[in-house]
Amino acid sequence: MQNNSSSMFNSESSGEKEKVFRGAITIFYKSENENLKYLVVENTKTGNISFVSGAQEEADQSLEDAAQREIKEELGLEPDGYQLIETDVKHEFVFGPKKLKRAGHKGAYQVFIADASALEEIGHTEELSSMKWMTEEKVLMSLTFQDLKEVFEKAVKEIKSIK
Repeated sequence: MQNNSSSMFNSESSGEKEKVFRGAITIFYKSENENLKYLVVENTKTGNISFVSGAQEEADQSLEDAAQREIKEELGLEPDGYQLIETDVKHEFVFGPKKLKRAGHKGAYQVFIADASALEEIGHTEELSSMKWMTEEKVLMSLTFQDLKEVFEKAVKEIKSIK
């Protein structure tokens, strides 16, 4: 059997392969009038409200590379315009029916944070329907998935510990 290091890694149990898609989530934050705001995006294809994120692709050497590529694809930002910080937070989930090729498979995404306070303006590409800066409370009311709310709350603790 050939070992393939693509956008997923396979774990074998009982002789069967189970696809696990690895990826990255980036939570951008900024301080505005001494309050923290977080960047929330709406995916054009799925309509999901979440953060900049996506699965690792074959060309990505690391999850940080995957995060930077997704940020470029969704926000148009170059890696030299922000600093990614890897957190201790992981998001493990099962893809729903809106992601046809991945539906029913597991996802294991690393959470990164990035301070956007120094960025003058952030736009978005056609991959996103919209983006919005929100308070912690509004983010928690807006996110599509309950488990992502829990991930966000853990990441916020890490953000507040460095602010």
